[in-house]
Amino acid sequence: MRYRGFAARTASILALVLLVVWGTARGEERGKGADNEHAAGIVASMIKAYGGTDAIRKVVSVTAKGRITDFVTGKSGEYARYFEHPGKLRIEVMPEQKGEVRILNKGRGWQATGKGFVPVTDLELQSMLYQYSYLNLPMALINGSYHARYGGKQLYQGKETQLLLVEPKDAPTMGVLVDAKTSLIVRIDAIFGVGMGGTGKLSTEYGDYRPVAGVQFPFRLTTSAGGLRLAGIVLDDIAINRKIPPELFMPPAVPPSEKPGARNHPTKANPMRKEAAM
Repeated sequence: MRYRGFAARTASILALVLLVVWGTARGEERGKGADNEHAAGIVASMIKAYGGTDAIRKVVSVTAKGRITDFVTGKSGEYARYFEHPGKLRIEVMPEQKGEVRILNKGRGWQATGKGFVPVTDLELQSMLYQYSYLNLPMALINGSYHARYGGKQLYQGKETQLLLVEPKDAPTMGVLVDAKTSLIVRIDAIFGVGMGGTGKLSTEYGDYRPVAGVQFPFRLTTSAGGLRLAGIVLDDIAINRKIPPELFMPPAVPPSEKPGARNHPTKANPMRKEAAM
């Protein structure tokens, strides 16, 4: 009889535990479903604010030119950016002063040195993929190549924003802050592993939005690393689908077999700082 009583109590407790676990799982599932719906609603508002699905789908390439100021050195000069689907990006920072030139082409990366173009390190390649990924917003949210999750509300510079956690295929998860009123992106962050167990945070702030061929683009960007403001970019010309010569995305005198990451020795400059300044 004692055994039967013990068994009955055990069964009751087990049933109660299962009921609690099942209820918790159902609650978490409902919570995730609500977050997914919230994220989908924010994305839909973003797409509408940026110009609508039809206008955004037409964007195949973007050419942007202006000036960049390095807050660390105080130097300023010309800036040019060439972006093209799929996976192509060229950045020129102060080329008139023999500054930085970087090329990303479908997962391979190079940068210019005094001896010509050489493959970038793994860390530099990771940061270049991140840069391509945030420049690919909101286009990549339309075709479904990026997945977005809701991250909650945040107060940013006195404004209410919604946080989206956006997951590109080949880059770190991006924290995308969307203005609650305008539905435009105001800031993007990503955290990188920098070796020896350390991490680094790259951030880009957006401002001065203007329409280009019916699509909104930021004409002012401010980059930072680890909370330190590094560079400001002010654009005066953005063009959509302007023909970009293919050779701009393929550095000269680089064998086809050359792979990014081959140059694994440390660089003199901090790659996180260099990439954030672009």
